[in-house]
Amino acid sequence: MHWSTSYIGKPYVLGDADCARLLVSVRNEVFNLPTPIEVDVQRAESRLGRFGQMTDLVGLYGEPTDTPEDGDAVLMICAGRPSHIGVYCLVNGSECVLHAMENAGMVVLHKIRDLNKFFLKLEGYYKWK
Repeated sequence: MHWSTSYIGKPYVLGDADCARLLVSVRNEVFNLPTPIEVDVQRAESRLGRFGQMTDLVGLYGEPTDTPEDGDAVLMICAGRPSHIGVYCLVNGSECVLHAMENAGMVVLHKIRDLNKFFLKLEGYYKWK
């Protein structure tokens, strides 16, 4: 069983169990990788606020990569702005993203190639600096 299975279906809770917190939790719990202590993962109430938060986090702590590995961040464009983040994972040979999706109300696993079906677009992959 893939490590992502234990997260799928967990409820989405803004500010407590949302996309940014999921990324931090998975990196800590599954990969025992640190995340910067000063990262504020509280989501802003507006999409514009989330865009600012995501670009700030990625700019400060992320390093772009063309060869993602399990646990790396996947930044996604939602409503025309990079405002959603998830965790990269390779499941049965398919590139996937585990993410807490607000409109689904829970954590879901999607193939990267299918993101457009969910009104999302891949912005890029990032490793922590």
